[in-house]
Amino acid sequence: MEAGFHAIDSDWCRIAFQRAPAPLVVCDSASLRILGANACASTTYGFDPGEWADTELLRLFEPADHDKVRAAVATAAREGEAQLPALPHLGKHGPCLRCRLLCYRLNCDEPPLVMLAMQDHSEAEEARARLSHLEDVLGVSQEVTGLGCCCLNLTTARLTWSAQLYKNLGLEPDSVMPSIEQLLAPVHPDQRPRFAQAIERCIVDGEAFDTDLRLTWPDGSEHVLRATGHRIAGDPQSPDWFACSTVDITEQRRLRDQLLMAEADLRHAQEIAHIGTWSADLRTGLIETTSAETYRIFRIDPEGADRPFTLEQLFRRIHPEDVPGVAEAREHTLNTPGARYDHRYRIVQGDHEMRYVHSQADVVRDENGKPVRIVGIIRDVTDLTRAEQEIERLAFQDEVTGLPNRVAMRRHLDEAFGASQGLDGPVAVLTVELARFRDINLTLGHLNGDDLLRDVARRLRTDLGDEVHLARTGNAQFIAVLRGVRAYHAGAVAETIARVFESTFLIAGVRYEISPHVGIALAPGHARNPTDLLRKADVAVHLARQGARKTMMYDPAQDPYDPQRLVLLGQFRNAIAEGQIELFCQPKVAMASGEVIGVEALARWRHPQLGMVPPAEFVPLIESTELIHALTTCMLQSSVRQSHAWRQDGLALPIAVNLSARNLASGTLPGDLRKLLAGWDAAPDWLGLEITESSLIVDPDASIAQLNALSGMGFRLFIDDFGTGYSSLNYLTMLPVDVIKIDHGFTTNMLRDRRAGAIVKATIDLAHDLGLSVVAEGTATREIWDALLACGCDEAQGYYVAPPLPAAELPGWMRQHALRHRRAGTTH
Repeated sequence: MEAGFHAIDSDWCRIAFQRAPAPLVVCDSASLRILGANACASTTYGFDPGEWADTELLRLFEPADHDKVRAAVATAAREGEAQLPALPHLGKHGPCLRCRLLCYRLNCDEPPLVMLAMQDHSEAEEARARLSHLEDVLGVSQEVTGLGCCCLNLTTARLTWSAQLYKNLGLEPDSVMPSIEQLLAPVHPDQRPRFAQAIERCIVDGEAFDTDLRLTWPDGSEHVLRATGHRIAGDPQSPDWFACSTVDITEQRRLRDQLLMAEADLRHAQEIAHIGTWSADLRTGLIETTSAETYRIFRIDPEGADRPFTLEQLFRRIHPEDVPGVAEAREHTLNTPGARYDHRYRIVQGDHEMRYVHSQADVVRDENGKPVRIVGIIRDVTDLTRAEQEIERLAFQDEVTGLPNRVAMRRHLDEAFGASQGLDGPVAVLTVELARFRDINLTLGHLNGDDLLRDVARRLRTDLGDEVHLARTGNAQFIAVLRGVRAYHAGAVAETIARVFESTFLIAGVRYEISPHVGIALAPGHARNPTDLLRKADVAVHLARQGARKTMMYDPAQDPYDPQRLVLLGQFRNAIAEGQIELFCQPKVAMASGEVIGVEALARWRHPQLGMVPPAEFVPLIESTELIHALTTCMLQSSVRQSHAWRQDGLALPIAVNLSARNLASGTLPGDLRKLLAGWDAAPDWLGLEITESSLIVDPDASIAQLNALSGMGFRLFIDDFGTGYSSLNYLTMLPVDVIKIDHGFTTNMLRDRRAGAIVKATIDLAHDLGLSVVAEGTATREIWDALLACGCDEAQGYYVAPPLPAAELPGWMRQHALRHRRAGTTH
């Protein structure tokens, strides 16, 4: 230690060395052994003064810094001084401080001694570290929050910008020199002078500002910046500052604009849809939020409304008749978790106008399930309700008469059957049809026809009263439904309806007679369901119209419209394809000689389930359909085929086939027959063609043209059922027919009814005078045969001669007939 101190030349230097406030040590520059240390070093490093002699200099430093220390001491020994930046130092008991190391050569000996002075930088380093940390935190905070700032020292005029401020201005950090001009540069020209003025007033007068600025960044994008400025006064030792903070609120402004637009759109949509929103605190009964449309619906002025507004105030605007229903629905919702309030009711507005509203709401409950809030919507459905009422009216009310229509009538009838639970009570349906109403429409126009319908409806309503459900169900059709005891008097009600039409109706200034037909059907007597009851009332009115009767009760025996017959109609086409239609023949004989001179082809349907179906059950069904062509074709083909077979066996017997009005109207009959005959190498005299008198009057001119063509081809033509139609005798002179067949209705009654007998005799004479032959259908007895023979009839057909036979059985019957005829030795 003495050697170390000896190196210090004077006493005052030694005293200064010992008392220096900084740690000082002297070491051998070669061995780095410490030769001396002052009191501050001992205190700082924790060594006793006597312990320094055994301590090397490197003991005071981290191993990683040993090379730096050796180099610094060597440099000082060689050049006189050296230094190291702050390094961590180790004391006796571990790290003790962080110091800057200053090295000085003390003498010129070899090796020279070096003194090391330690400048403690621990607090400065810690302060710098804290400052750096704070700067980092501030930078991160500004980046996270988007808050940029600039600070102007009003004493030195030094201006600094944070990195985030650069970003807020669309600039790279440190890309420009901070200045007020650069701060103003990106601001929109319209706002730039005002912003500059705000900065000046803040700096000069201390007037703070907070403003939104539109900026154009260098890349051309538009942004919105919120700038806030303050002047910060310092104490006497500190300067005043101007601080300006900025934040980019472009996205915020965009979202705000979108929100405002969405709110405006929502208000507009609510206004269009008449939907308002509301919420209420159930604990206080106060309305929390209400949209403008809710105020409009309830006709409440939001500016003049009493606040706070309560649910009870809304309740007072509900129509008194609807308040109990609203209260019940509300209580159900509040007391039933998960239930939604959904109710329609009426409100009375301030001007006493009534509106219809539809309200829906959900209840918000607390953690205990207790209702605390209710949030809902309310919709003005006045227009919708009135439209629904109009649709209801149009759907269930006749537009002309104002009466219920067919749909409403059917609903009423369904209710009547449903309410009766098995028809314990009777129900009657009266179908009323106006005769010749179509003539009124075609003659006077539909407007006058509608006037007539309204007059009829008014009279019927007046005379039938409210107990009768009256509806207009068709163009000229009304239906009255009677229920309960009233149904037992359906006949009397029908007579009442008929009397309504006893007085004339004034139409277009002229009085007209209008006649009704009324069909009556009862349940359960006639039907056990509404559909069947209506059908049977329709059948009754149809038969009443056909029989020129005013009223008619349904009679099953007179109903030709059995639904089973429609099933047969659907099966008929397959019946032809599957060969179920069989050819039967009924012979015709010459009355003078008894000779069989031909047969009439008759269709029989051998149904696989029903057995033999008589023609009366299926021919009327198909006569008005296109199926009649298929049946006629079938019968013509079967007849030609059978005639060909007979002729192969030596039996040349013509077969007469019936034609319908549709066959004549088709225009293809001559060509079809020509092809048929050619296929069998047959002649026209193999067939006879029978045409009913009524079929000729559908289109007389066309029928005559077709018959002329057929006659010209060589076919023998018959007028069937003569006397049952309405044709003019004048047509008879123009028809190219060969034979008249007297309808069996006259033949079978000619002995009982003198008039029928006179018609038969007159028909025979007329035919003979016209050069025509006569066949009498319905020759059922010997007495009728004799009477016809006495009248000069040419041919007979009927059960007295023979019933209809299967075609295959005819040759056998003819042999028996010839044998009987020879044995009888008579003309028959």
